[in-house]
Amino acid sequence: MRFTEIMHFLVTISEVPSSELLSTEIERILNVYGFKYYCVFHQPKPIENAAELIVAANWPADWVKRYVAKKYIVMDPTIRFLLRANRSFSWRQAVEAYRDNPHYRRMKAMMADGKAHGLTSGYIFPVFSRAGLIGATTIGGPEDIELSPAEVALLETAFRNAYIRYLEFMGEAPALAVQPTAEITMTHREIQALNNLAEGRTSPEIGAILNVSSNTVDWYVASLQAKLKARNRNHAVALAFRQGLIT
Repeated sequence: MRFTEIMHFLVTISEVPSSELLSTEIERILNVYGFKYYCVFHQPKPIENAAELIVAANWPADWVKRYVAKKYIVMDPTIRFLLRANRSFSWRQAVEAYRDNPHYRRMKAMMADGKAHGLTSGYIFPVFSRAGLIGATTIGGPEDIELSPAEVALLETAFRNAYIRYLEFMGEAPALAVQPTAEITMTHREIQALNNLAEGRTSPEIGAILNVSSNTVDWYVASLQAKLKARNRNHAVALAFRQGLIT
Protein backbone atom coordinates (compact mmCIF):
# COMPACT_ATOMS: atom_id res chain seq x y z
CA MET A 1 0.00 0.00 0.00
CA ARG A 2 1.05 3.55 -0.68
CA PHE A 3 0.93 4.86 2.89
CA THR A 4 4.17 6.85 2.49
CA GLU A 5 2.66 8.98 -0.27
CA ILE A 6 -0.48 9.68 1.78
CA MET A 7 1.53 10.64 4.85
CA HIS A 8 3.66 12.97 2.72
CA PHE A 9 0.45 14.48 1.36
CA LEU A 10 -0.94 14.98 4.88
CA VAL A 11 2.21 16.80 6.00
CA THR A 12 2.42 18.90 2.85
CA ILE A 13 -1.19 20.10 3.14
CA SER A 14 -0.38 22.04 6.30
CA GLU A 15 2.73 23.62 4.75
CA VAL A 16 1.74 24.72 1.23
CA PRO A 17 1.67 28.54 0.96
CA SER A 18 -1.08 28.84 -1.68
CA SER A 19 -4.21 27.17 -3.01
CA GLU A 20 -2.47 26.70 -6.37
CA LEU A 21 0.27 24.59 -4.78
CA LEU A 22 -2.33 22.68 -2.79
CA SER A 23 -4.07 21.80 -6.05
CA THR A 24 -0.73 20.68 -7.46
CA GLU A 25 -0.26 18.35 -4.48
CA ILE A 26 -3.74 16.91 -4.95
CA GLU A 27 -2.99 16.18 -8.58
CA ARG A 28 0.26 14.52 -7.53
CA ILE A 29 -1.45 12.16 -5.07
CA LEU A 30 -4.14 11.38 -7.65
CA ASN A 31 -1.43 10.39 -10.11
CA VAL A 32 0.07 8.02 -7.53
CA TYR A 33 -3.25 6.20 -7.30
CA GLY A 34 -4.05 6.28 -11.01
CA PHE A 35 -6.83 8.87 -10.86
CA LYS A 36 -6.89 11.99 -13.05
CA TYR A 37 -9.60 14.37 -11.88
CA TYR A 38 -10.76 15.90 -8.61
CA CYS A 39 -13.45 18.30 -7.44
CA VAL A 40 -13.57 19.87 -3.98
CA PHE A 41 -17.02 21.29 -3.27
CA HIS A 42 -19.28 22.66 -0.55
CA GLN A 43 -22.30 20.77 0.76
CA PRO A 44 -24.67 20.13 -2.19
CA LYS A 45 -27.74 22.34 -2.26
CA PRO A 46 -30.65 22.61 -4.70
CA ILE A 47 -29.26 25.61 -6.59
CA GLU A 48 -29.55 26.40 -10.27
CA ASN A 49 -25.83 26.39 -11.02
CA ALA A 50 -24.06 23.50 -9.30
CA ALA A 51 -20.69 24.92 -10.42
CA GLU A 52 -21.08 27.62 -7.75
CA LEU A 53 -20.47 24.94 -5.10
CA ILE A 54 -16.98 24.13 -6.42
CA VAL A 55 -14.04 25.18 -4.25
CA ALA A 56 -11.27 23.79 -6.47
CA ALA A 57 -11.23 21.31 -9.34
CA ASN A 58 -9.62 20.10 -12.51
CA TRP A 59 -12.88 18.47 -13.66
CA PRO A 60 -13.26 18.26 -17.48
CA ALA A 61 -14.71 21.65 -18.50
CA ASP A 62 -17.17 20.09 -20.94
CA TRP A 63 -18.47 17.81 -18.20
CA VAL A 64 -19.04 20.71 -15.78
CA LYS A 65 -21.04 22.58 -18.44
CA ARG A 66 -23.08 19.50 -19.29
CA TYR A 67 -23.64 18.64 -15.61
CA VAL A 68 -25.04 22.11 -14.98
CA ALA A 69 -27.07 22.26 -18.20
CA LYS A 70 -28.65 18.85 -17.58
CA LYS A 71 -29.25 19.63 -13.89
CA TYR A 72 -27.58 16.32 -13.06
CA ILE A 73 -27.19 17.32 -9.42
CA VAL A 74 -30.88 16.40 -8.96
CA MET A 75 -30.40 12.76 -10.03
CA ASP A 76 -26.69 12.22 -9.39
CA PRO A 77 -26.56 9.00 -7.30
CA THR A 78 -23.18 9.95 -5.81
CA ILE A 79 -24.62 13.22 -4.49
CA ARG A 80 -27.77 11.56 -3.22
CA PHE A 81 -25.72 8.94 -1.41
CA LEU A 82 -23.36 11.60 -0.03
CA LEU A 83 -26.27 13.35 1.67
CA ARG A 84 -27.12 10.21 3.63
CA ALA A 85 -23.66 8.69 4.08
CA ASN A 86 -21.45 8.85 7.18
CA ARG A 87 -18.27 7.64 5.47
CA SER A 88 -16.38 7.72 2.19
CA PHE A 89 -17.60 5.53 -0.65
CA SER A 90 -17.03 4.61 -4.29
CA TRP A 91 -19.24 5.82 -7.12
CA ARG A 92 -20.10 2.19 -7.80
CA GLN A 93 -21.42 1.76 -4.26
CA ALA A 94 -23.59 4.84 -4.66
CA VAL A 95 -25.11 3.66 -7.93
CA GLU A 96 -25.86 0.17 -6.61
CA ALA A 97 -27.58 1.64 -3.54
CA TYR A 98 -30.33 2.91 -5.85
CA ARG A 99 -30.88 -0.27 -7.87
CA ASP A 100 -34.52 -0.41 -6.76
CA ASN A 101 -35.10 3.31 -7.19
CA PRO A 102 -37.54 4.29 -9.98
CA HIS A 103 -34.89 6.71 -11.32
CA TYR A 104 -32.16 4.05 -11.41
CA ARG A 105 -32.03 3.91 -15.22
CA ARG A 106 -31.68 7.69 -15.43
CA MET A 107 -28.89 7.55 -12.85
CA LYS A 108 -27.10 4.88 -14.85
CA ALA A 109 -27.50 6.99 -17.99
CA MET A 110 -25.96 9.99 -16.19
CA MET A 111 -23.01 7.88 -15.06
CA ALA A 112 -22.56 6.59 -18.63
CA ASP A 113 -22.50 10.20 -19.80
CA GLY A 114 -19.78 10.92 -17.23
CA LYS A 115 -17.81 7.92 -18.48
CA ALA A 116 -17.89 9.40 -21.98
CA HIS A 117 -16.16 12.46 -20.48
CA GLY A 118 -13.37 10.39 -18.91
CA LEU A 119 -15.05 9.69 -15.56
CA THR A 120 -15.31 5.91 -15.42
CA SER A 121 -14.88 5.32 -11.69
CA GLY A 122 -14.12 7.25 -8.54
CA TYR A 123 -14.70 7.93 -4.87
CA ILE A 124 -16.24 10.64 -2.69
CA PHE A 125 -14.71 11.73 0.63
CA PRO A 126 -17.15 13.72 2.82
CA VAL A 127 -16.18 16.40 5.35
CA PHE A 128 -18.23 16.62 8.52
CA SER A 129 -18.44 19.15 11.33
CA ARG A 130 -20.49 18.75 14.48
CA ALA A 131 -23.37 20.26 12.52
CA GLY A 132 -23.12 17.57 9.84
CA LEU A 133 -21.92 17.47 6.23
CA ILE A 134 -20.20 20.68 5.08
CA GLY A 135 -18.33 19.62 1.97
CA ALA A 136 -16.59 16.81 0.10
CA THR A 137 -13.94 15.88 -2.43
CA THR A 138 -14.69 13.57 -5.32
CA ILE A 139 -11.95 11.97 -7.41
CA GLY A 140 -12.23 10.02 -10.63
CA GLY A 141 -10.64 8.97 -13.86
CA PRO A 142 -10.92 6.88 -17.01
CA GLU A 143 -9.71 3.65 -15.38
CA ASP A 144 -11.61 1.30 -13.07
CA ILE A 145 -9.63 1.67 -9.82
CA GLU A 146 -10.39 0.11 -6.44
CA LEU A 147 -8.84 1.41 -3.22
CA SER A 148 -8.30 -0.69 -0.11
CA PRO A 149 -10.36 0.17 3.01
CA ALA A 150 -7.26 1.54 4.74
CA GLU A 151 -6.40 3.74 1.76
CA VAL A 152 -9.96 5.09 1.69
CA ALA A 153 -9.79 5.91 5.41
CA LEU A 154 -6.46 7.71 5.11
CA LEU A 155 -7.47 9.64 2.00
CA GLU A 156 -10.65 10.69 3.80
CA THR A 157 -8.49 12.36 6.45
CA ALA A 158 -6.20 13.89 3.83
CA PHE A 159 -9.01 15.38 1.77
CA ARG A 160 -10.75 16.66 4.88
CA ASN A 161 -7.58 18.58 5.76
CA ALA A 162 -7.28 19.80 2.17
CA TYR A 163 -10.85 21.14 2.25
CA ILE A 164 -10.15 23.04 5.46
CA ARG A 165 -6.93 24.42 3.95
CA TYR A 166 -8.82 25.71 0.92
CA LEU A 167 -11.24 27.49 3.24
CA GLU A 168 -8.31 29.10 5.02
CA PHE A 169 -6.89 30.37 1.71
CA MET A 170 -10.35 31.73 0.86
CA GLY A 171 -10.45 33.59 4.18
CA GLU A 172 -13.36 31.54 5.46
CA ALA A 173 -13.17 30.31 9.04
CA PRO A 174 -14.05 26.61 8.84
CA ALA A 175 -17.11 25.71 10.89
CA LEU A 176 -15.40 22.68 12.35
CA ALA A 177 -15.67 22.21 16.09
CA VAL A 178 -13.04 19.62 16.94
CA GLN A 179 -13.11 17.81 20.23
CA PRO A 180 -9.80 18.08 22.16
CA THR A 181 -7.87 14.84 21.89
CA ALA A 182 -7.96 12.88 25.12
CA GLU A 183 -5.12 10.57 26.06
CA ILE A 184 -5.93 7.10 24.78
CA THR A 185 -4.56 3.99 26.46
CA MET A 186 -4.44 0.83 24.38
CA THR A 187 -3.38 -2.69 25.27
CA HIS A 188 -0.52 -4.39 23.43
CA ARG A 189 -3.02 -6.62 21.60
CA GLU A 190 -5.12 -3.64 20.56
CA ILE A 191 -2.04 -1.93 19.15
CA GLN A 192 -1.18 -5.08 17.20
CA ALA A 193 -4.72 -5.30 15.87
CA LEU A 194 -4.70 -1.61 14.94
CA ASN A 195 -1.44 -1.88 13.00
CA ASN A 196 -2.77 -4.88 11.11
CA LEU A 197 -6.00 -3.03 10.34
CA ALA A 198 -3.89 -0.21 8.91
CA GLU A 199 -2.34 -2.78 6.56
CA GLY A 200 -5.83 -3.63 5.28
CA ARG A 201 -6.06 -7.09 6.86
CA THR A 202 -9.36 -8.75 7.80
CA SER A 203 -10.28 -10.17 11.20
CA PRO A 204 -9.49 -13.79 10.17
CA GLU A 205 -6.12 -12.69 8.76
CA ILE A 206 -5.26 -10.75 11.92
CA GLY A 207 -6.42 -13.68 14.05
CA ALA A 208 -4.06 -16.00 12.20
CA ILE A 209 -1.14 -13.61 12.81
CA LEU A 210 -1.94 -13.09 16.50
CA ASN A 211 -2.93 -16.73 17.02
CA VAL A 212 -6.40 -15.85 18.28
CA SER A 213 -9.89 -16.34 16.87
CA SER A 214 -11.46 -13.80 14.52
CA ASN A 215 -14.12 -13.20 17.21
CA THR A 216 -11.37 -12.16 19.61
CA VAL A 217 -9.99 -9.79 16.97
CA ASP A 218 -13.47 -8.31 16.55
CA TRP A 219 -13.53 -7.75 20.32
CA TYR A 220 -10.19 -5.90 20.11
CA VAL A 221 -11.49 -3.79 17.22
CA ALA A 222 -14.74 -2.97 19.02
CA SER A 223 -12.71 -1.80 22.02
CA LEU A 224 -10.51 0.33 19.74
CA GLN A 225 -13.52 1.94 18.07
CA ALA A 226 -15.03 2.79 21.46
CA LYS A 227 -11.78 4.35 22.70
CA LEU A 228 -11.27 6.35 19.51
CA LYS A 229 -14.99 7.17 19.18
CA ALA A 230 -14.79 5.85 15.62
CA ARG A 231 -17.77 5.12 13.38
CA ASN A 232 -16.20 1.94 12.00
CA ARG A 233 -12.81 0.22 11.71
CA ASN A 234 -11.74 2.32 8.71
CA HIS A 235 -12.53 5.47 10.66
CA ALA A 236 -10.56 4.06 13.61
CA VAL A 237 -7.46 3.67 11.41
CA ALA A 238 -7.82 7.23 10.09
CA LEU A 239 -8.21 8.65 13.62
CA ALA A 240 -5.24 6.65 14.84
CA PHE A 241 -3.02 8.09 12.10
CA ARG A 242 -4.33 11.59 12.77
CA GLN A 243 -3.57 11.30 16.50
CA GLY A 244 -0.15 9.73 15.96
CA LEU A 245 -1.08 6.39 17.51
CA ILE A 246 0.32 4.57 14.47
CA THR A 247 2.76 5.74 11.80
